[in-house]
Amino acid sequence: MDFLFKKKGLRVRVAALIQDKKGKVLLIQQTKKGQGYWLLPGGGIEFGESAEEALQRELKEELDLDVLSSAFLLLNESIDPKKQRHLIQLVFQVKVKDQVPKINPKEKAISGFGYFTFEELQKLDLRPDIKEYFKKKKQSLSTYVPSKWVVES
Repeated sequence: MDFLFKKKGLRVRVAALIQDKKGKVLLIQQTKKGQGYWLLPGGGIEFGESAEEALQRELKEELDLDVLSSAFLLLNESIDPKKQRHLIQLVFQVKVKDQVPKINPKEKAISGFGYFTFEELQKLDLRPDIKEYFKKKKQSLSTYVPSKWVVES
């Protein structure tokens, strides 16, 4: 889907909220212009690919993680002040087979990973900044309704 919106600056991204047995959240680290920041693992949706398919593909490609289950959690939207870029992020609560990621050596964008408590997340440069979600006393799932395309004859 990314290629349809590149000229307009719109990006649709899937992200995984993966927690370890202690409730810590998996984040990956990226570096841009010498600055490190953290984000939920995931990536762009390709044209013709469902959000859940993109999530499975991105986690496998980047971190060698196999998805056991996923449930839609939240939609995050971020628009840059100059109106040059627009990000829509679909976040899923994800259970994975093995909680120890293995960064793909071909993946140049990822410089590290770690598991963090909700309190530790508040001190990080998290992008997009969804720290408010982690401040909530109780996180709940939203409803994700995939639907089949209606073909008109």
